[in-house]
Amino acid sequence: MVWTGYPAGGGRMERFGRDRDDDATCGGRRFLIASFRPRTIPPLSLRCLAVVALLLVATTTRVDACAFHTVLPTTTLVADVVASVEVVAARPSVTDPFSFEPVAVLRGEASGLGPPYLVDSVTRTRLAKHTEEAVLFARNPDGTWLRLLTLDATTGPFVEMLMKRADAWVGADGAVERRDVFAKLLGHPDARLRRIALRELDGMPYDTLRGGTYPISATELVQIVNDVDQMPFAPISILLLGLGDSDDTREAIAYRFAIMKEFGLDTNLGAWITAAVESGGPAGIAMVEHQILAAPQRLSQPQLVEIIRALSVLRAQGDPALRPRLDKDIRQFVALRPDVAPLIAQAFGAISDYSQVSVVRDAFAARRFTDRNEVLAVLAYLSRANDRPGNSMQRRGIRAAGVGP
Repeated sequence: MVWTGYPAGGGRMERFGRDRDDDATCGGRRFLIASFRPRTIPPLSLRCLAVVALLLVATTTRVDACAFHTVLPTTTLVADVVASVEVVAARPSVTDPFSFEPVAVLRGEASGLGPPYLVDSVTRTRLAKHTEEAVLFARNPDGTWLRLLTLDATTGPFVEMLMKRADAWVGADGAVERRDVFAKLLGHPDARLRRIALRELDGMPYDTLRGGTYPISATELVQIVNDVDQMPFAPISILLLGLGDSDDTREAIAYRFAIMKEFGLDTNLGAWITAAVESGGPAGIAMVEHQILAAPQRLSQPQLVEIIRALSVLRAQGDPALRPRLDKDIRQFVALRPDVAPLIAQAFGAISDYSQVSVVRDAFAARRFTDRNEVLAVLAYLSRANDRPGNSMQRRGIRAAGVGP
């Protein structure tokens, strides 16, 4: 395949950046965060306190619901393309075989700049042998370049479709089409496209994933989970496993819970909890209650974080019929471990689910936690809930907890 577009010139990339210091004030006051003490809160308004809280928690809270991974890139291929100002197909320069130069512009306008990447020996040998191939690069608005993938007979048709549909896919109206396109790629014979598909699906909200059909078996998903080389794709593979309605799926999940119970393994615990409840319904919840929620005092902080993430995703975007039981479990869990209330505030607040306001408010009123960041996380959650229309009851409840004007 020959990569065609309008001609692209050569050139070099200019790097630039800027530093900026931001000061946070509220009502004319500058907050000294380090001196904050929850039991001696000055009579500031709840809104002012929430501003401080948001500064502390907003940058560490992941918004998308499908958020159980920790090692994958923060953006997907589609997001990288949409965010770019120029996407080019590049090959080694004729005058300098160790430097790339664009041979076609696939998106945006030609800048005359070339990707500042060294052509490694493997790529140089391959492209010399296959003159119809190239490497796909994207240039960001800040001038940085990203090397995306190798363009060949297999990836080429996919990239051509990506250039045409990427802008539509990132909008709310394109989420279903995007999901279905990448779901089909899970059955592609080329491993590169299967990995791209997994990464794109991993970045989608859980409720969008729930509506899809995925041409990949439980056996294949378990193989990915158990493969060290594919560890970054384990969480999304577990979630897809839970969306499969088969005896093989339920057996695989039950086996994993048995292993966790016997050996104490908790890798990808949140994804496994989500898969168990999604696949098993009430029976899945019962398994989670019996093996995990029944003894909360033995759970570590990382385990608690994973559990609350899973419960927030299931409560907000899972089967609506399971919400009453999940609410009951959450309230009982907080009664036994009141220190998880800030985790609930962070996880549920990140997806704008305010169903746990009373649980969080009661724990806060009882002063069952005193860490500064935990208190501020709770205040941010209660403030967001309070700002919604028609929440005078919650406003009175927050004031009853000792916070507010």
